[in-house]
Amino acid sequence: MKRGAFVRKAGKVINIEKNKVYIITSNKEFVTVEKHTTEPIIGELYAGEEFKRIGIFKYLLVIACIALLLFSLRKLYLDSKHNFSIIVDMNCSIRMQINGSNKIKKIEGINPKGIKVKNLVALEHKSLEEALPLILDESIKQKYLTKAHADDGYEIKIFIYDNKNNTPINFTAFEKYANEHDFKVIINNNGQSVMK
Repeated sequence: MKRGAFVRKAGKVINIEKNKVYIITSNKEFVTVEKHTTEPIIGELYAGEEFKRIGIFKYLLVIACIALLLFSLRKLYLDSKHNFSIIVDMNCSIRMQINGSNKIKKIEGINPKGIKVKNLVALEHKSLEEALPLILDESIKQKYLTKAHADDGYEIKIFIYDNKNNTPINFTAFEKYANEHDFKVIINNNGQSVMK
C-alpha cells in the first residue's frame, strides 16, 4: 500500500506485536500503528502511521473477479473447442459439430430434406437436447416422417463420430420424446450401436 494512504497517530503504547504497535490516543481511541525504527515501550508515548487492513470485501471482490475471469476463459475455450460430430437421420439427414459446451457449433444438411430442415429451423448455438426435438418436429411437419413410417417401425438414427474423449452424451429426453411419436432411436457412438 502507498504510504500516503496512512494517517499519523500518537498515543500511549498498550501492546506491541511484531510490526504493529497498539496505542490509545488522548481521545481514548484504540489505534494500531506501524512499528518503525524507534523502539516502542509499553506505557510510553509513541507516534506512527496508522496500520490499515484491506477490508474483507476487497478480498472477496478480487476473488470474485478472478473466479469470473476463469469461468469466462473456460466457457470461451469450451465454446470454441470441437468436441464431437453427429449425423441425425430422420428421413432428412443433418450433420452437426458439437462444441465442449454441448452446443451446436456448425450444422449442414446432407441431403435436400436435411438442407430444407436446416434452413427452416434455427439450430446453431442450441444445445443438442434442444435441437433434436426441433428436427423431429420439423420432419413430421414436412411429412418426412409420418404415422405410416412409425407403423412400419422406422428408426431414427444418430451417428456420433470424432468423439475422441468419449464424451458422455445423454439422449434420454430425446428418446422419450421420439417414443411419444412412436419412433425408436438407434444410437451409434464411434462404431458402437445401441438401440433404444
